[in-house]
Amino acid sequence: MVRFGIIGAGVISKSHAEGISDTPNAQIGAICDIIEEKAVALAREYNVDKVYTDYNELLQDADIDAVCVCVPSGLHGEVVMAAARAGKHILCEKPVEITKEKIDEMIRVVESTDVKVQCVFQRRIRSTSQRVKAALDSGVFGKVLMASAYLKYYRTPKYYKSAGWRATWEYDGGGALMNQGVHGIDLITWLMGGIKKVSAITRTQFHDIPVEDAAVAAVEYKNGAIGVIEGSTCTRPAQSTRFEIYCENGSIIFDDDGIQQWYLNGENVPVESMNTEKAAGTNDDPTKVLTNDHGVLVENLVKCIEEDTEPSITLADARKSVEAILAIYQSSNEGRPVEL
Repeated sequence: MVRFGIIGAGVISKSHAEGISDTPNAQIGAICDIIEEKAVALAREYNVDKVYTDYNELLQDADIDAVCVCVPSGLHGEVVMAAARAGKHILCEKPVEITKEKIDEMIRVVESTDVKVQCVFQRRIRSTSQRVKAALDSGVFGKVLMASAYLKYYRTPKYYKSAGWRATWEYDGGGALMNQGVHGIDLITWLMGGIKKVSAITRTQFHDIPVEDAAVAAVEYKNGAIGVIEGSTCTRPAQSTRFEIYCENGSIIFDDDGIQQWYLNGENVPVESMNTEKAAGTNDDPTKVLTNDHGVLVENLVKCIEEDTEPSITLADARKSVEAILAIYQSSNEGRPVEL
């Protein structure tokens, strides 16, 4: 039995709690939040006895084997490194941090220990994404020509006022891309094998916030494909997250409702035969997170702990999406293309 401590009792913590509860050989051992009432409320909901307001005290608890890092993005690094030094395995929310330098420091610290770190990019593990990845890697679609991601969310002004760290450069690391769009950027980066160059415009179009709520980037991928990434939190109504991939031998289009088009060698394959899942999206509501996604990641981390294997999404993997987003910000700020 792997006993987890949840550090940070905000909105996303419940998805971690559900994921742990759904994993047979995992258990919640403690909850921590600097606001004690929030920690107590989550602990009561999941029948957890131990509550902390200082994560360093939780990390000293010998009964805790692993932690879920659910604090603001700009604090992930310090918590992850402290947990690694304390010998606790880690499930870290996205983005793993908001600067490349901090992520590199995290990687160095973790590599000096024996702990496992699983990063939360649940779009990769869904059956639709796995099917698309396998098809592209097999070469059946031939050379990828164009690949685009449309990440059009909506967040209310109330959402941005709900926590002091939201939409700040210091703790959120950015806006529509770093917080919401990072999932889709991670996915398209993973599918394409990396991003080579971006040329972007980011703007604050609607919300009274210091970070972007709209962004468009022209992208060149390492595999030679080109495309666009569009991200926003000012799209009303919010749209299903959508990916379009065009290749020599056909095309694939998929979104939050699964595969919408699978055209190969002149024929449309019936998408209803593919049994891809429909995923409730957080496009208009950040609480609509699929808890079973987190359960799969918890189960993967537990298996890695038991079998001493590498997690499916490492810190080095998770760094790539942050690097891409920072390049988009740099390109917009400097008015020029930026190579990664």
